[in-house]
Amino acid sequence: MHQFSIITPAFNRAKYLPRIYNCLCQQGDADFEWIIVDDGSTDETKQIISSFKKTFELKYAYQENAGKPTAMNHGLQMADSYISISLDSDDILYPHVLKNVWNCFDTKTGRFEQDCVCIAGLCQYERGNIVGKKFPSDNFISDHIRCIKNRNIIGDKCLFYVTEILRRHPYPILKGEKHIAPGIVHTRIALQHKTMYVNQVFIEKQFLHDGLSAKNYWVLNPQGAELYYNETSVPPFRFSLQIRHSGEYIFFARMNRRKNIFFNSKNKPVFPLGILAYFIHCIKDFLKSFKSLRKINTIIKAKNKEYNQNHHKIIKE
Repeated sequence: MHQFSIITPAFNRAKYLPRIYNCLCQQGDADFEWIIVDDGSTDETKQIISSFKKTFELKYAYQENAGKPTAMNHGLQMADSYISISLDSDDILYPHVLKNVWNCFDTKTGRFEQDCVCIAGLCQYERGNIVGKKFPSDNFISDHIRCIKNRNIIGDKCLFYVTEILRRHPYPILKGEKHIAPGIVHTRIALQHKTMYVNQVFIEKQFLHDGLSAKNYWVLNPQGAELYYNETSVPPFRFSLQIRHSGEYIFFARMNRRKNIFFNSKNKPVFPLGILAYFIHCIKDFLKSFKSLRKINTIIKAKNKEYNQNHHKIIKE
């Protein structure tokens, strides 16, 4: 069994894979395997992978395009390790990070220090600025709900999970949708387990213009959005988030044309306030649309005025 499984779901990311390979070669004597799940790529992904020198165990699997959640579940089934991490094609793992994380792990208990199942570090951009916010303190013991969500600690984080725990909490796969917010997995784990948060930079991120982060998860995947907001509308999420998420749940449940929205709600006492949040959401959307229409109308009037002025000049000439 390896210390780590590095899982990379890839869809047409052949040109970025050498960056990951190079950073993994700088992990010293850490014992790991690199699992690449090719999510139906049509570029040279397979050929690029074949060109890599086998300096560590590299596993490759191809699947018809089904999305990152399915690819992650696939990779976890292939994993033979104590600890797993999802390393996207826009990520670079800094040297010796694996060694430092391994030093916090106890093979006898199968857990990190203080019985944690995850150790979370920071990410930074190429220019050196931290992605989002730092954690409240170093070696802070909490969970995804109480630390990240309730304290509004925004920005991507680098998460090393116990492999066994991730296998118990796979990504939900919904018919007709290929993506769902990773937060649903983190939330489910947080209801049962603790995470250690360290203010150390583990990863450099380069957000790709056509990556998932640049797209709207919610509108393109309304079933996943409905499931996520329903599950995150309950304690221990702070009360204001329960209300907001209940409203978002109603919004997407209506988009999905669900019946019995109230009875399917996981937080019925907050549901009436969720209805209020839903209507506020709708009003804000309407006002945004109205402002956009007014702006478009102003542009059209200006263009028409310009056209008429030019037309009159041509007639006079």
